[in-house]
Amino acid sequence: MKNLKIITLLFLIGIFTSCNNDDDNNTQTLSGIYSETLPVSGRSQLNFINGNTVIKSESDNSNEDEFTYQIIGNVIKLTPTWDNTTTQEFEIEIMNNSKFEIENLYPSVEINPTTYMTFEK
Repeated sequence: MKNLKIITLLFLIGIFTSCNNDDDNNTQTLSGIYSETLPVSGRSQLNFINGNTVIKSESDNSNEDEFTYQIIGNVIKLTPTWDNTTTQEFEIEIMNNSKFEIENLYPSVEINPTTYMTFEK
């Protein structure tokens, strides 16, 4: 009887330690159209579609840029669909499902502290 309890206990410990937690990957996705509110309100829009594609458009430019994206932790990786050999990484903080901040997508040549853009649905 004692051996049966030990075997059962070891079995239960094995089950609990082998369970996979989906939060370990910490992959996030965004969905829908977000418009820039800061630092330049309305300058650009990001349209997150299909779970891994984002289309960037600008109010003063008729061209749209399409990227595949992956968010892991506080980093978003953007890979242009027209050149999948180049990937850029930006810091991102998702406040809620309708607002996030991302490291400036329009980097300046000057050496300044990192600036961020705010997007909202």
